[in-house]
Amino acid sequence: MLSYRHAFHAGNHADVLKHLTLCLLLSRLNEKEKPYFYLDTHAACGIYALNGRFAAMHQEYLGGIARVLDCKDLYDLVPEYFSVLAKANGQQQVLNTSALRCYPGSPYFAATLTRPFDKLAFVELHSREFEDLSHNFRRDERISLHCRDGFEALGALLPPPIKRGLVFMDPSYELKSDYTAALKAVKAGLTRFNTGIFALWYPVLGRLRDHSKNLTQDLKRLRAPLLQVELRATAQREEHGMCGSGLLILNYPYQLYEKLEQCLNLLYPRLCDENGSARLRIINPQD
Repeated sequence: MLSYRHAFHAGNHADVLKHLTLCLLLSRLNEKEKPYFYLDTHAACGIYALNGRFAAMHQEYLGGIARVLDCKDLYDLVPEYFSVLAKANGQQQVLNTSALRCYPGSPYFAATLTRPFDKLAFVELHSREFEDLSHNFRRDERISLHCRDGFEALGALLPPPIKRGLVFMDPSYELKSDYTAALKAVKAGLTRFNTGIFALWYPVLGRLRDHSKNLTQDLKRLRAPLLQVELRATAQREEHGMCGSGLLILNYPYQLYEKLEQCLNLLYPRLCDENGSARLRIINPQD
């Protein structure tokens, strides 16, 4: 099944949390002059037109990025997020929804925030998404593009020649088997690249369909340092819908917890209703 298109959800509350966290991770890696490797296993096309036929259908960005654009405290905390957003929209600064034309995906954030001597690999299996991805990043010689299964790519592309890096995993979970595949991929990736940071995104679905707790427990058993950040915009229902999302970050860097705590304090009142919630915890501490 390859029917999933992320453009339907571009800029929603899950994207805001996901990409703010990505910016914080890249910022930490950039603090050292040494080069690093970035692997995006489910890259999609890299940037989304919010007036396009997919994003415009449900306009999920109105409940996400549009609610934080004017948050100066968040801008001061993670200026990289807003600078990439402005660049994607061809502006110096994006302050309101009327100025918002595009929303960048994780490849765009990574390509913009990495340095000239860093190396990147973007993986996408969907043929149309890969075609657009190739078009969007064809001129960047730092980036290798791969049309293949993102889970399988961890075994093929790791270990990288550079011993520092970040593996960013954003599966669609369109198939229930994606949870098992994600766990196996992370386990294999850690075996081949135990110094790397692994950030795995997950959705929080209705109780009868949600597998986030099992995924968290399975990753805990890998015994690597593990941090979880999660934001639920609404209450969790029994069956339908995605009420929130989170990231499980293995080999998380120092000071990430403190930065994410400040982010959640700003995101919660803007993205969550009275039944929403936020969670941040260290599951496996660093040695």
